[in-house]
Amino acid sequence: MKKILSIFLVLIVFQGCAALATETKLQAFPGMYDDRQPLSVLVVPAINKTTAAEASEFFNISITEPLSNSGYYTMPVEIVRDIFLKEGVVDSSMIKNLPMRVFKNSFGADAVLFVTINQWDKNYIVIAGNVTVGMDYVMKSTDSGEILWQYSATTVLNTSGDSGFFLSDIIATAINTAAANYLPVAMQANYQAFTALPHGKYSKLHRQDGDVGVVYKVLKDKASNQ
Repeated sequence: MKKILSIFLVLIVFQGCAALATETKLQAFPGMYDDRQPLSVLVVPAINKTTAAEASEFFNISITEPLSNSGYYTMPVEIVRDIFLKEGVVDSSMIKNLPMRVFKNSFGADAVLFVTINQWDKNYIVIAGNVTVGMDYVMKSTDSGEILWQYSATTVLNTSGDSGFFLSDIIATAINTAAANYLPVAMQANYQAFTALPHGKYSKLHRQDGDVGVVYKVLKDKASNQ
């Protein structure tokens, strides 16, 4: 039974404490175009606010590659997680609340990237099915605690059957939606997010994307723990 997976990326609609802004990368994230731009970014384990227990693991193992390809030095999330576990920090939300100087002193990182998974839903309606993943990315300086970059998006994975036979498609859609491989979804979501990230100093495109437009999430509270 053939399964066709097509991935669509759409901007999330922000509510509550957030609003949308449209600017160039330079206007939106000026700290990424001066001496504040990090060379090394520490990615900590994702905060999972969904009922899908495996969601954070898919993001953790798929985020290092696209971030490195954007021109930043980063340490595998699995190693970072193990180090925190040895120190007795077992919850990702606990890591987010640590002072920024802890990341600077312990890892030597210039910035920390926090990822929050807000949505991980399977939707199945007769022969139509999809998996929707929503996430927030926030990068903070370990020197000042300021937000250097932020992005939010939703990724939709189409799991509909495509045999052309109604009954077969119903069965295929149900199976595909229940057993979809979420790693490609997480990987695509991470790659899409980093298209909005200014290229790092290890990229050939460093300082050449400042005039590229970007839609991003504005946080009301930009105060950070240090």
